[in-house]
Amino acid sequence: AMALSSAGEHPDVSGLKTLSSPTATDYAAAILALTANNQNPRTYPNSDYVAALKALANNSQIGDANLLNDDFFGVLALISAGVPTSDTVVSNSKAFILSHQNSDGGWSYSPTGTSDTNDTAAAIMALMSAGSSASDSAITKAVAYLKTAQNSDGGFTYDPKSQWGIDSDSASTAWVISAMNRLGENTSNNFLLSLQDSTGYFKYQAGSSAD
Repeated sequence: AMALSSAGEHPDVSGLKTLSSPTATDYAAAILALTANNQNPRTYPNSDYVAALKALANNSQIGDANLLNDDFFGVLALISAGVPTSDTVVSNSKAFILSHQNSDGGWSYSPTGTSDTNDTAAAIMALMSAGSSASDSAITKAVAYLKTAQNSDGGFTYDPKSQWGIDSDSASTAWVISAMNRLGENTSNNFLLSLQDSTGYFKYQAGSSAD
């Protein structure tokens, strides 16, 4: 729904009117999809998704304290729904994200995990949405980390220190492009375009099938 909206399409999002989940990321995803399509996540669904997401905040963070990605997406969702940066849930979650930045400048999906490009990109977008500046030290360190993950083909890998390989992939490259776009940087990337098949889909890596 978000991808189609960004391409100027108008997808049917009525399937998102009903949601009952104990997971913060489920509500965050639904809110982001609805706001991307100009629907109010408080009133369009059968229940108030913004209130439901905020109700899952505890211990000064959103959702599961063993996860960081639900804070990234939670902050993005709440801001997209018009919740102010001064809101306690947003400000507490922002502080939680900042307190778990790794020494290399990146973030993981969990407070104790090693850095990866996907979560670092999401963290940058969440922090910027919550009021951080591109010149803030946390952001500049995160950008420096992302640069270490760019390969000579122009693409980005998931983890530049991975023992399982560091080949570029379309998902990681797309995440980094999204973060750079949020920072106002040049986002042209021929590597990503090179992975588009003639039928329209993007390969995860060269040789991958439709996904």
